[in-house]
Amino acid sequence: MKRNLVHSTLSKQDFEKVYSLLDVGPMPFDCGMLCASLCCQEYEPGVGMYLLPGEEQMFTMEETWLNWALVKASGHNFPPDWKGDVAFVSCNATCPRDKRPIQCRTFPLMPYLTPEGTLEVRLDTLSGILICPLINQADTYPVRPEFYRAVLAAWKILIKDPLIRSDVWHQSRLLDKDESSVWRSLLEL
Repeated sequence: MKRNLVHSTLSKQDFEKVYSLLDVGPMPFDCGMLCASLCCQEYEPGVGMYLLPGEEQMFTMEETWLNWALVKASGHNFPPDWKGDVAFVSCNATCPRDKRPIQCRTFPLMPYLTPEGTLEVRLDTLSGILICPLINQADTYPVRPEFYRAVLAAWKILIKDPLIRSDVWHQSRLLDKDESSVWRSLLEL
């Protein structure tokens, strides 16, 4: 597979530390029991996950449980400073929980940079509001505080990479725009 991937300043050891931090889950049980592991499978054709720059170091790119594609960053919704290809993975059936990528490990939370640049983590209403009970029934299924802390600690490491920080900034502004959109009022009826 051609490898002209967006470059990261993070090492494999950085990613190993992040993966280790994210061994704690959002619930005291496998939250996939609430939704039939909907986010851990290709529930619609083409659904998958973009890996963060450098995260491909955690994979051989020959995993039989993943489909791999490299896509041009410039042709997708990535910040303009992302030059090259981005790895896109989708699951063959259900992905093994202990092998899942960072953004799968941190879901249903997402990193958020305030307009002042402070890092927070929030429920990922951009991609999860329609599929995740931890988001659309947050009062019934509150995410554990230790999961929030672990996700925040992981993203503090990840945003040391300027390109990952740039993407978090970009996604944060999309969330700001989404939260003020008219369609949001329809969910509150």
